[in-house]
Amino acid sequence: MLTVKPVSEAGFTTMAEEWQQCLEASDANPLFMSWPWLYSWWETWSQVLGMELVLLGVFNEGEELVGIGPFCRRILVTPARVRVARLYMLGNAWRLAPTVRTEYCGIIARRGYEERVRTELVSALDHLKWDELICTDVSVDQLENLEAGGGNEQTGYRTIRRADDRGVRIDTSVSFNDWLEELGKNTRLKVYNRRAYIRKQGKLVFLDHDQGRDGDFFERLNGFHMNRWGKPAFDREALRFHRLLLQRLHLCEGEPAMSLIFYNQRCVSVLYDLVVRGCRYNLQAGYEEDFDTKVSLGYLHLGFAIEATFNHETTSAYDLLAGNGKKQFYKSHFHGEPVHFSTFQVVRSPLLKALYRIQASSPPFIARAFARRMGL
Repeated sequence: MLTVKPVSEAGFTTMAEEWQQCLEASDANPLFMSWPWLYSWWETWSQVLGMELVLLGVFNEGEELVGIGPFCRRILVTPARVRVARLYMLGNAWRLAPTVRTEYCGIIARRGYEERVRTELVSALDHLKWDELICTDVSVDQLENLEAGGGNEQTGYRTIRRADDRGVRIDTSVSFNDWLEELGKNTRLKVYNRRAYIRKQGKLVFLDHDQGRDGDFFERLNGFHMNRWGKPAFDREALRFHRLLLQRLHLCEGEPAMSLIFYNQRCVSVLYDLVVRGCRYNLQAGYEEDFDTKVSLGYLHLGFAIEATFNHETTSAYDLLAGNGKKQFYKSHFHGEPVHFSTFQVVRSPLLKALYRIQASSPPFIARAFARRMGL
């Protein structure tokens, strides 16, 4: 028999070791579903967004943690004065406020307990007070867990698809040269061959970031983004989150992989990656956009980082994560396996189901006006 128990904020604060043991025995994502990532997110944004923690622990007869349902709740009042109790996956605040993006969202279940943990969590969610559940950036292998009990009208729920996104994950357990050969000619030029061109013009150096030697990494990153986009990569809250995360990263057996490219002793590009349990995740980048018309510093820096991942003995994948580029989905050029993510709502409030039906059946311009008026 399994038992579901709510975990308090105080319990969340002190459960890092127990959480990580459960996570490491599961197939959930080792970075985004880790205690360091989700607790740092909660510590940064819970009060700012007025969130209530809805963290569900699943325990076996021996009181061992075998499953985790990471949720939070907020009561919204729309412009039309409709009161909505909304559950979110911990780590995202869909249509509420921008936070860092938490991908590979889902529940955590020890191997061998998956079906029972899912059943218990779905039952526990049924007894909670909420009108709609927002599931964001759920990977394909987690869809069944989060849609269970809410996938059809017979259960009294309605699932509304909101967005589908994709990322790319590169297998780095093979040969770097073989991977290069499989790239398209233009991609190989930008990722690797342009190194020779730049080195003819000056001194090109790729190196790991050192705080004492290279100054504040995030200041450099934000500086490049201000010049390119007119706004920083990370605002005040996001900076706080990442600094907290880096302090706790060792708890999920992770380490930072921040790197820089110097050209003639001037920093022209920075790359923010994290390595956790055999995978290197590409979180953010910044560079001089007008460096050279023949050179894409973004591609070039990724080429160095991917090569370093191929050469690292215990790292077997480089994850470019979800999201498009400025002009195109450039990640598809990197010859990796596609990763698909889904964002959807599970609605059980009769009023909200009726309002969403009206919105879905209206012409687009009326639907948009209706959504603004109703705050949907």
